[in-house]
Amino acid sequence: MGTGRRALLLLPLLGLLRAGGLPAWPVAAAPALRWLLGDPACCALAVLAALARPWLRPWAPPGLSLAAAALTLALLPARPPPALRWLPADLAFAARILRLGLRVRGRLRRAPPDTFVDAFERRARARPDHAPLVWTGRGRRAVTYDLRESLEEVLPQLQAERVRCFYLGRSSPTPGVSALEPALDAAPSDPVPASLRAGLTPRSPALFIYTSGTTGLPKPAILSQERVLQMSAMLGLSGVTAADVVYTVLPLYHAMGLVLGVLGCLELGATCVLAPKFSASCFWEDCRQHGVTVIQYVGEVLRYLCNAPQRPEDRTHTVRLALGNGLRGDVWDAFQRRFGPVRICEVYGSTEGNAGFVNYPGRRGAVGKTSCVLRALSPFELVRFDPEAAEPVRDGAGCCVPVGPGEPGLLLTRVLRRNPFLGYRGPRELSERKLVRKVRRPDDVYYNTGDVLSMDREGFLYFHDRLGDTYRWKGENVSTREVEGVLSLVDFLQQVNVYGVSVPGCEGKVGMAAVQLAPGRAFDGQKLYQHVRTWLPAYAVPHFIRVQDTLEITNTFKLVKSRLVREGFDVGVIADPLFVLDSQAQAFRPLTQDTFQAVCEGTWKL
Repeated sequence: MGTGRRALLLLPLLGLLRAGGLPAWPVAAAPALRWLLGDPACCALAVLAALARPWLRPWAPPGLSLAAAALTLALLPARPPPALRWLPADLAFAARILRLGLRVRGRLRRAPPDTFVDAFERRARARPDHAPLVWTGRGRRAVTYDLRESLEEVLPQLQAERVRCFYLGRSSPTPGVSALEPALDAAPSDPVPASLRAGLTPRSPALFIYTSGTTGLPKPAILSQERVLQMSAMLGLSGVTAADVVYTVLPLYHAMGLVLGVLGCLELGATCVLAPKFSASCFWEDCRQHGVTVIQYVGEVLRYLCNAPQRPEDRTHTVRLALGNGLRGDVWDAFQRRFGPVRICEVYGSTEGNAGFVNYPGRRGAVGKTSCVLRALSPFELVRFDPEAAEPVRDGAGCCVPVGPGEPGLLLTRVLRRNPFLGYRGPRELSERKLVRKVRRPDDVYYNTGDVLSMDREGFLYFHDRLGDTYRWKGENVSTREVEGVLSLVDFLQQVNVYGVSVPGCEGKVGMAAVQLAPGRAFDGQKLYQHVRTWLPAYAVPHFIRVQDTLEITNTFKLVKSRLVREGFDVGVIADPLFVLDSQAQAFRPLTQDTFQAVCEGTWKL
């Protein structure tokens, strides 16, 4: 008999207690204490209660209520159902989120509003000798003017809108653009006048961060004053304190590096150690030199650390927490095995999005955790989608179709007054494209994250793919991330990037993988064939392999797929070694011009 049916048997029992005027709270308290404390602690409490019976008798419930509680313990399982197993952690995290939201709202309701600038000034006055930012580069960094041509092209429009521009250096080659360092040297040490912030509201823009998103060219996402305070509090929400030293190698035009990293440290009073660029060989040496206790990551950063040659001092460091997003489950395990029991806090969110998730229990591979309380605060839906049209699937009534537990679905987050979507600076159409209407009801509005996630029965969320990266083959949706996870288990492959490519005369896209070989290893087409046939369904098996010396990544350490998709498997365009899956030979064999022609003409069976 299932837990639900057993719980239904308790309803008549509760009715009898109520009809007899007897207290029913022991029936609820007994399983709650058992699930929260465990059997040993509950037995100890029962013994203490029996010993203290003479003193507790005036407050003790009647015998029938106690008998009903005992029957409840016999009917219900010793461990709570999946939805309730994380109840204490869920309630504690929800309380912290509520406290953070109230604190941010309270700060911005003051006159003038208490922004992140005020927080920096308070920290500076309270700890004048504290160095909030530490640069790991050698001496003064040389300033280059890589963006000079782009800046000068739009400078008249910026000046017309009274936007002041600075070069990060001591000189400026462009008339009308100042150098930042002399301006800082000449700036008074007095606090910024409060009158400059008198007209600010919680939704006033604080930053513009450019993001490519999923709808075309880069767009300036609006980060409001309220959003900056919320995001910069992420460090404290993850357990970071003012005594910590945070190391970041992330670019400062990225929200993770700038807002969570630099601004988060300035808000909290912690020290932020900035590296000029990511270097796997210098990473741990920097951490040891500066006493780093918290590291930030995105994308493939931790994988690169795991792929670096092992050293005897790999576990000689003071890092206790890694905070970031995009960590795969296999790298999670490998990182902790090699570098020690570093706590990993995986988060999910986007620069322009109106909601996010935090994996506060630390479940391996999950990007976040939700609960009924958190979902009430930030409603969202996981819905079925069409990978070819890149949009949600609708039912007969025109509403989106929710997915079941464990089923991948497109993440939509509801736009509410307390969770606004401010969109992008520029034409309204840029922001409107990201909105989905009539998701559950005719009048609702949701933000389309463009991400495919799944949620299990315990409320843990798992990232599957970007909507544009998922492809359809043989009538099935293929998650590139899942295929990459399977291929990464092959010992001669160091890094894998999976994508779908078009084939003339075929519906959908066929799987292809760009791979980087492990040092000193050779490509084994027969071994790879046996591996993918064993661990992947037939529709998810990649048919083409491209071997590259290194895989291209973005400045935020994410694998680049767009160029690979454009080049496809054309042997006339690609100089890298190419292999094709040959079912008769039961191996991946070199892709020749004749085989390429046969695939395009449809005489080679895929």
